[in-house]
Amino acid sequence: MREMRGFWILITLFAAACGSSKPSTPSTGSGGGTVSITGRERIGWDQPVSDAALIGALRFAIYVDNVRFEMAGVSCAPTAGSSGLPCSGELPPMTSGAHTLQIAAFSGPQGEVVESDRSGVLQVIVSASLSAATAPPADWLRTEPEPTHDGVRLQADKLAEGLDRPADAAFAPDGRLFIAERGQVRVLSNGALQQRAALSLPADDTSQHVLSIAFDPDFQRTRFVFMLQTIDSRDGPVVFLARYRELGGVLGQRAVLFQSVIEGGGDPSALVRFGPDGRLYLVIGSEEATGKVFRLNPDATVPSDQAGTSPAVAGGVAIAQGLVWDPRAPILWIVDKDSSSGHLSGVSMSPPPVRAIARGRTALPPESGSAIFYTADAIPEFRNNALVASGGYILRLRFADVDATRVQDSEKLLENQVGPIRVLVAGPEGTVYFCTNSALGRLTLAR
Repeated sequence: MREMRGFWILITLFAAACGSSKPSTPSTGSGGGTVSITGRERIGWDQPVSDAALIGALRFAIYVDNVRFEMAGVSCAPTAGSSGLPCSGELPPMTSGAHTLQIAAFSGPQGEVVESDRSGVLQVIVSASLSAATAPPADWLRTEPEPTHDGVRLQADKLAEGLDRPADAAFAPDGRLFIAERGQVRVLSNGALQQRAALSLPADDTSQHVLSIAFDPDFQRTRFVFMLQTIDSRDGPVVFLARYRELGGVLGQRAVLFQSVIEGGGDPSALVRFGPDGRLYLVIGSEEATGKVFRLNPDATVPSDQAGTSPAVAGGVAIAQGLVWDPRAPILWIVDKDSSSGHLSGVSMSPPPVRAIARGRTALPPESGSAIFYTADAIPEFRNNALVASGGYILRLRFADVDATRVQDSEKLLENQVGPIRVLVAGPEGTVYFCTNSALGRLTLAR
């Protein structure tokens, strides 16, 4: 990713005595005018500090049209120039057109943040078009190895063609991959996409869709597969939790365990995952209705350790796109989006009586969706990283060692190499599988 250096923002900070004034107001460098950008550049500035070791205590916010975002992917050189340490960070998601940008430095724990005044204003115009050189290829079989920021060389291999806009995917404990499309569930077994669908919804009812899929942790004994599906009703769209029994690659014996009416209407969004506590976690919402997080026993009853009688443990979710557990805390990370931006929100469950506790929130590109938390050893540098499908690339997020809820930096993988990425799923052997609109691929260390 190239850096945007046509305009520099100079931030000057003075070491403040305990309990004294905030950092000094950032000052803009030379340049001025309006800069045309694509929105994929990095913004750079010089950061004066009395000691280079102090840079680690600083974080940075970028204001886009007076809306504050914590800046992701910040890095600073270890050696100062004439104006301080050269630093750069990623731009937040922006719509095409004219915008104003300002940067501020801040420090301190949440609730006690001390932030400088904003820097001078940078005027930018974001172009909506991509050049032919950066357009996704019409076809691909294997991408060329491309090193990450920390030197990991990765390649992507196409495994199968013929998918139809997958919505979700999950591995069975026996290694088969079940891919949920809008109207059916397909199975990848022994490296081949099976011709017979594991489940097909009625073709004459276009209101029925498969939204998400999860396997019972005790699948080898129960053969249970859980899915969130949607259907229209007189009261509006209904999202329901269905339990199937798998036999010979076919899903049958459906039992509807739970349902939620989308009272505000709109196209439903929903995801289901098992938590480390053996409970089912559902996120259900739509473009028009505020979403909720539900916590259920596998039989859809409300857990006895839960606060109150409602299965809902949290609200305020926008359009749910990704749901994944970070086993370290554990934290449930939710990727959602609204009309202008995406978000990565973390919640944890309190001791009984169980309720959701907000842990962190980070701005993401608006096209962000399916997510996984990498815990395997096949790509050791990726351990404890989150990977998020973000349109034409995979966004890799690394968290701070001292704060598991704070995104320390990020980078883009497979950018404009395979086309729009819809679904991510972690393979049992530690590789990363992904679905585009029509193909299944696998991301591994380059051979």
